[in-house]
Amino acid sequence: MRSSLPVLQLAALVCAFLAPGPAFGAPEEHNVLDGLQCRCLPSQPCWPSSASWSKFNQTVGGRLISTYPVARECHGSFYDKTRCEDIKKGYFFDHWRQLQPGPVQHVNWETLGGKGCLGFNQTQPCDQGNVPLLTVNVSSVADIQATVSFASKHNLRLVIKNTGHDFLGRSTAANSLSLWTYFRKRIATTDNFIPEGAPKETKGEHAVVLESGALWKDVYLAVHQAGRIAVGGADPTVGAGGGFCSGGGHGVLSPMHGLCVDNVLQFTVVTADGQLRVANAYQNQDLFWALRGGGAGTFGVLVETVLRTHPALEQIHYAFALITSPDPTKIDMIASDFWARQVALGKAGFSGYCFVDSNLIMLQYYLLNAPFAQAQAGVRPWLDYARSLSNVTVMNDTITTYPDYYTLFRMAMPGPGEGNPNAGGNLIIASRLIPADLLESKEKSEEVSLTLSGISSSIKASLPAAIAHTPGPNGQYLMHLMAGGQVAAAAQQGHADKTSLLPAWRKALIHVVVTASWEDRTPLSQQRRIQRTLTTAMDRLRKLTPGSGAYTNEADPEEPRWQNAFWGKNYPRLRAIKRKYDPKGLFVCRLCVGSDDWSDDLNCPRRR
Repeated sequence: MRSSLPVLQLAALVCAFLAPGPAFGAPEEHNVLDGLQCRCLPSQPCWPSSASWSKFNQTVGGRLISTYPVARECHGSFYDKTRCEDIKKGYFFDHWRQLQPGPVQHVNWETLGGKGCLGFNQTQPCDQGNVPLLTVNVSSVADIQATVSFASKHNLRLVIKNTGHDFLGRSTAANSLSLWTYFRKRIATTDNFIPEGAPKETKGEHAVVLESGALWKDVYLAVHQAGRIAVGGADPTVGAGGGFCSGGGHGVLSPMHGLCVDNVLQFTVVTADGQLRVANAYQNQDLFWALRGGGAGTFGVLVETVLRTHPALEQIHYAFALITSPDPTKIDMIASDFWARQVALGKAGFSGYCFVDSNLIMLQYYLLNAPFAQAQAGVRPWLDYARSLSNVTVMNDTITTYPDYYTLFRMAMPGPGEGNPNAGGNLIIASRLIPADLLESKEKSEEVSLTLSGISSSIKASLPAAIAHTPGPNGQYLMHLMAGGQVAAAAQQGHADKTSLLPAWRKALIHVVVTASWEDRTPLSQQRRIQRTLTTAMDRLRKLTPGSGAYTNEADPEEPRWQNAFWGKNYPRLRAIKRKYDPKGLFVCRLCVGSDDWSDDLNCPRRR
């Protein structure tokens, strides 16, 4: 972890290393909207003085950190051979990047206007790009409150970062102060959690209490040791107590126990006025509703999340298979057949992931607390169909039974294994929720499959030839059988309105994600072309699924009409709650509730 910045170097950092920020004019020339001004930039007189930064640094216990691109010592005048070799060892691993204040998982969010500081080419320039100027490594609620108050007082752009896992780039911004929650990792299980303010007769529940920096790998271990399970994701290094759950949060257990957001019992949050508030079903109910689905970094800084836990599973069957063919039409046929089976698989209790590319399909499906024969009956007919086709190879097809969820998570989840690079690249995605009723006929399910195949082909055609047809996240799509079951039952049982989650989740069966990527040296114009192609190609799936939407945590950075796509009918109420608790828009992030009140760079209020 970086050492704290000596206070006397603060002014030098801003003046010497950074490229000049966008010119918004002098403070008196700021656009004013309802009394709000543009964020203060380091080139302006309103920027805090060295004395102000020094006093603030003392307030947060010397935890203010100078922040710069993580590969800086591999470039230009900053080059340091020893340090650069250390950077190379960790650069492509999220467990290393998460220990540094500046980087995020996908480096395209570290650049701004094509400028940044990526890779290890010593002759390439190093620009601050979209990396914050300063970071507070918060260790206490008091640190969080002090950071929020300082940013508000000085009208600074504030971003909230936990692990840096974010497909919309919400946890980083140029010329900003970053509030970094990663090292707040307390996890506690309880058999008798009662929300604050609940009536005396309220019965306690099994729960796990998380600080915002807790990771799923550690949460799963803690609840396993308590003989319980919790609804979470597959990636071990995703934060469990932050944006994952407040945006919805899907996982293998969702068809059985709902989404993560359905299992929240209480949030503790620092709001824009610096106050610590507890939100649950009995107090601050409007804030509780907003935080349950309204997205990350929007209504405050999450300090603590309490999740309901469930009894341990008796057994889990894991079906794996890899299907390959040099003929893309055969892959299309196999994928279409698989789409047509999803309703039946969902009703049988399956959940899981299926990765589809032009020449391969990889299956990772799970069946919980059911006979082994039921697992075989679910996947074998499809694999037999694939084998019946010429020029198709089915490999490594197995069904393995695990005794508990934690063992399954460690051995058979699609999260990155130890030693496998999983970060430091450029990646964008787009998503769509596929309604269950669209898959009830073979004709419609085939149309979904062929639409996705066409989207994939369009994306590959927009990529540089060197990477267009290589394995990896280039036009690949991912099926997540993570809805239906108890996710849908929330609507049937009248519980759906208790969260601000996009209502389309309750009618969906499959969440599908389409990916695109590029190399660091790809020109900005080509990057923008890939982004436009992804957004435009996804229009085909949007037209096929009217009234549905996209998952805000895994979404297109250029999602059209994103307010409706992410929140549907809930957006007006979310926006009203946002303005109640954050009237000055301190917490503003890309495609977040209320960001439509701000300029594209999120630094200035929009003119009305």
